[in-house]
Amino acid sequence: MLMKLQKILRGEKGQSLVEWALVALFVVGIVYMFRDSNILSQVTKSYNSVGSYLSSTPTSEQAINKYGALSNSELQEAVSNQERIAMDDATLRNIAGAFLGKTQTEIRAMLMSQPNWDAKYNRNALNQGTLLFDYYINSTGDGENGSVKTSFDNGVVAKDNLVNWMQGNYTQYSSTQKRLESDNRYFFSDDLIYTQGVYSRATLEENKNDSYAVSVRCAFEFDKTTGKAKAIQIWATRNAQVNGSWVRDMTQGINGDMSIRVE
Repeated sequence: MLMKLQKILRGEKGQSLVEWALVALFVVGIVYMFRDSNILSQVTKSYNSVGSYLSSTPTSEQAINKYGALSNSELQEAVSNQERIAMDDATLRNIAGAFLGKTQTEIRAMLMSQPNWDAKYNRNALNQGTLLFDYYINSTGDGENGSVKTSFDNGVVAKDNLVNWMQGNYTQYSSTQKRLESDNRYFFSDDLIYTQGVYSRATLEENKNDSYAVSVRCAFEFDKTTGKAKAIQIWATRNAQVNGSWVRDMTQGINGDMSIRVE
């Protein structure tokens, strides 16, 4: 048996196995060396960026830099909706990741008002959960204006922190400003780039002069033993105010609705 193993290791297949084993040992060693260091989070972020690049889905930062100022028509021509859904999925996961492993006290310190700890995600009750922010598409870049205009408002996350969290940077600033106006778009899928709101509930003619926003909400799940957040449910809805009343629809995501559980 020992001789057979030696032959395998001397062959090309055996050489590949040895090489993979050495790489695995190297990675384990790096993690062990930096497990109590801030360097580990930087290594993790770099690893995630490389992984996203290899999987053909740009990171949120890359997507904003490359596609953020494109008009709707240019964006749709450049990238398929399925790819753009994957970008939005990654952005929502980044935001949810800011809360993972945090206690209620720590999360409360990250936000500008008391979150709803008891809220649960319910597909048929789209206004439940903690409203993180409303996202407005003020201009799509097509037509007379010719440039993209978006804004954030009404949420519990300060604007500086929000933009960082969307890109996977969890630096915490002591900002209390929740409104942000921008010449960039931060979401890219078809459901989240139009100004006219909920297609399945109201036609463009019915709500063209009414308010519209995308709402991003979340619900927290805590470990009963440690008291730390073990899972975050985060979802995006399309909202339109039609005849004085708000209507909401789920947006399209990778698995149907854009409702994502991060743990």
